[in-house]
Amino acid sequence: MPIKMLPALAAALLAAAAASAQTAPSAATSATPAVPATTGPRIDPQALHIALSSLLLAATKMAVEEVLRKTGHAPDSNAAAHVGAPDYLTSSEISSITVRQGGVLDVHFTSAVSPDLVRVRLRPVREGDAIQWSCTSPDIVQIQAVESYCSYRPDGH
Repeated sequence: MPIKMLPALAAALLAAAAASAQTAPSAATSATPAVPATTGPRIDPQALHIALSSLLLAATKMAVEEVLRKTGHAPDSNAAAHVGAPDYLTSSEISSITVRQGGVLDVHFTSAVSPDLVRVRLRPVREGDAIQWSCTSPDIVQIQAVESYCSYRPDGH
């Protein structure tokens, strides 16, 4: 797919994500992951799960992957990834998604996830032709209990 088509694809995926955010299941109708009591910010595990499984985040990851495959280099900004500005990439659970150096995605959450300022960092890892994503949070101690593929890693570690 030509890179010129990426903005149109990203726009279509983001529009679908915005529509799906309005129809996300409520916590009352879906299973909420059990989260053990720990120290750290108060979070809504269901809202965090919905955010990390959202089409909005998936579309942003796809845009980063596409640039990485086409150019051999990860984008270092939202513009270089051909996605909207960080405060444009929002949903009921996500307050912003910022593309940083190396294609790293910083995902900040709304008060629907936590009354505290919390974030998750997704890092693309190239393994041959495949791209996998690592997931860490410098803020959410109990992140692995909600999403098993994520881990808690304080800033500087």
